[in-house]
Amino acid sequence: MLPKQNNYSVGIYMRLSKDDERAGESLSIENQRAILTEYVSKQGWTIYDEYVDDGISGVTFDRPSLQRMLDDAKTGRINLIICKDLSRFGRNYIQVGQFTDYIFPMHNIRFIALSDNVDTANSQSTGMDMMPIVNIFNEWHCASTSKKIKAVLEANAKAGKYKSAVPAYGYLKSDDEKHTPVIDPETAPIVRRIFELRVKGIGMSKIAKILNAENIPSPSEYYYKRIGKENIASCTKLWSKETVRRLLSNPIYLGTLAQQRRTTVSYKNHKIIFKDKEDWVVVEDNHEPIISQELWDKVQEYSHSVSRGKSDKQGVTGTFSGLLYCADCGYKMKKIMMKSRGKSQRVSYTCGLHAYYGKENCTTHTISEAVLESLVIADIQSKLRLIVDEDKARKAFLSKKTGIRASQGARDKKRKAEIEKRLSELDTLTQSVYENMVLGKVPEEVCVKLIDKYQAENKTLQAELDTVMARLDTINKDECDVDEFIRRLKKYAGFEVLTREMLIELVEYITVEDVPENRNTPRKIHIYYKFLDKALPDKRNALM
Repeated sequence: MLPKQNNYSVGIYMRLSKDDERAGESLSIENQRAILTEYVSKQGWTIYDEYVDDGISGVTFDRPSLQRMLDDAKTGRINLIICKDLSRFGRNYIQVGQFTDYIFPMHNIRFIALSDNVDTANSQSTGMDMMPIVNIFNEWHCASTSKKIKAVLEANAKAGKYKSAVPAYGYLKSDDEKHTPVIDPETAPIVRRIFELRVKGIGMSKIAKILNAENIPSPSEYYYKRIGKENIASCTKLWSKETVRRLLSNPIYLGTLAQQRRTTVSYKNHKIIFKDKEDWVVVEDNHEPIISQELWDKVQEYSHSVSRGKSDKQGVTGTFSGLLYCADCGYKMKKIMMKSRGKSQRVSYTCGLHAYYGKENCTTHTISEAVLESLVIADIQSKLRLIVDEDKARKAFLSKKTGIRASQGARDKKRKAEIEKRLSELDTLTQSVYENMVLGKVPEEVCVKLIDKYQAENKTLQAELDTVMARLDTINKDECDVDEFIRRLKKYAGFEVLTREMLIELVEYITVEDVPENRNTPRKIHIYYKFLDKALPDKRNALM
């Protein structure tokens, strides 16, 4: 029991969360103030100050007015805290118990929760005996409310209701029941342009710089400007690499509504964590897209490629940046400037491991950009000449990719049909011999031998069929890959200049061998084309 006091300096605490607002007037700040001031007046005590936290959950104790009140209590400005009920003070039973059982008694502070009949000056009361149970119930109520809210939000997301407070850049929210995203004619072209810049190999930082240089308002700036309010964001109001990254990874621009992409650790810990994609609530074809599926796929492919390049001091990303690797050590090739006899500089590439750590680790592998470009152009043009006869090219590409000739695929299809026919015949024979045994036309021992024979053949054929089907599945997938490569290649028929966009679309990476000791031996570079070539082994550290 606390030491008896006669003079009390009272702090009255009032709190209302967003969830409590549903309860109506009974929990309003005004109602709490009226109840508490009337009680203090009847007791003849003096109110030192009022402490109000409006719109804040009771789970957290990081509330401005609560902290101010606790500071006043610890410094002796108040010695009595009164609130309407325990849940107003807090809904975390551990922290509430710490204050009422340890901290308040330590500072000789009396605590009263009127509706729950809790008064720390009377430790023998029923209200004090029930306080631990009431605290646990208050926290349970918060946990239960949190689950219900999450369930409602998930149901709304599955129904295609767009619940974002601020619409994604490029869209506005319609006035229908689902607040369906509708294209914003002012910003949608900017979204398309960002995706198009990215597929050209331009880095996200460079894209942000381009937008800022053109004085295009960032998403947050544009939003506040549209609603006629000042941007209150504390961070920079310019485009940033992170802003561009979030935009490029948001499937809303495909017409796909992907919600429930992040959550909190718990109803107590509000730290935001991002969910795995399989846990998102996704509604496809929900609204009009801003970009095509093809453009989206290209951007995602580039973002996950091993060959992402870097821009130089002038903000320019080189044609081969991020695409070149040393064929021996697997290190990325480093861009260097070399002087020719005429003292003019030319761009070359050398092994990064050699450049950074010396000749003890790897040789130079130096190659000029001009030579490299001519070799790559010649190789791409040779493939373009090959697809003049598209069927012939498809067979050649498929044979290279799978190591299986087209004739093998045809034989596998024929063999699959033969096996399936024979398996059907074996089922019929097995059923027939069993029926004849039942009818007494075939002796039992003969029936058993025949069935064993049929089952053995069935097992052998089934194993062969599995092997044939696995080969055919591989061929089918590889055929799709080859068709995609041919489709992309045909876009560049008649090209004259090698561009980074072309390389990104066609090439996964390029390896460069060193200059052979015999100068008469041609130097080799290996171009690994997307959809055609397999990646090198994991020993290549730069690709791991």
